[in-house]
Amino acid sequence: MRWISTFPPTATENGRSDLYPLLESSDERCRIDGGVTTSLGGRGSLGLIIGFPPRDDSSWHEDRAEDAVVGEEVKKMAGFPSVKAAPFTYASHALALASAAMVLVWCVHFRGGLAFESSNKSLIFNIHPVLMLIGFIIIGSEAIMSYKTLPWNHEMNKIVHFTLHAIALVLGAVGIYAAFKFHNESGIENLYSLHSWVGLGTISLYGIQWILGFVTFFFPGAPPALRGKSLPWHVLFGLFVYILAVATAELGFLEKLTFLESSGLYKYSSEAFLVNFTALILIFLGASVVISVIAPARADAPRGYSEISEN
Repeated sequence: MRWISTFPPTATENGRSDLYPLLESSDERCRIDGGVTTSLGGRGSLGLIIGFPPRDDSSWHEDRAEDAVVGEEVKKMAGFPSVKAAPFTYASHALALASAAMVLVWCVHFRGGLAFESSNKSLIFNIHPVLMLIGFIIIGSEAIMSYKTLPWNHEMNKIVHFTLHAIALVLGAVGIYAAFKFHNESGIENLYSLHSWVGLGTISLYGIQWILGFVTFFFPGAPPALRGKSLPWHVLFGLFVYILAVATAELGFLEKLTFLESSGLYKYSSEAFLVNFTALILIFLGASVVISVIAPARADAPRGYSEISEN
């Protein structure tokens, strides 16, 4: 006996597959006709011939019941977990507020405040971590999640998305300028550390990502077919740059704390703990943002990318 189906094989009219459940799909409908499964629809189907040894009906139904159990277990393990994005977006907002408060406490309370012009050059440097964390990473996080968190229509969310990214980019550039200004006025060499190398690369990639996204999806806008093909790459590259920004901030916290401790800061002081916990909170923030973007808005929502409209 042989069974002929299509690939991907499908459920029969009674709702169950007469082939292995691992190959079930809803793309086509099949029926049993004289011991042969034949396709009733679908396009681009590839015929699949599977041979089975003769057996009696009882063993056949027992095997099918066992295969159904195995198939359900595989379905549970396959694909992205059935989680919703909402809890992670809420967590991201809370972690963003916490990290912003912590970096302000560090730079204002422990480090003396912020200033673009001062005889105390450390006040100039303090602008750098504040703007890079709050301006670049946190506002960038909100821009990334805007499509999931804002209740407006697609066009309005897109405007907010690009605007927040533009603000993050500008504030990040000002933060980098503050670091160069501090080095130059303090007689410190520039671009000697891994943090500075990765940081410049990150903000450069961020700017390239924003420009490409603007001309492709906003103005003048690419043709719908090209926009549809570009969207997954836009999302993937955006997440890569975001993760790179979080990693760069971690390097920055480590570098600055190392300098402070080598200058006499007690390794178990309140300030040292604050810096370390701020960096730890930032890791959780980055993870929450990435998961909120990857996870569907609803647990039963379809995965993938929607069609790009003409507008």
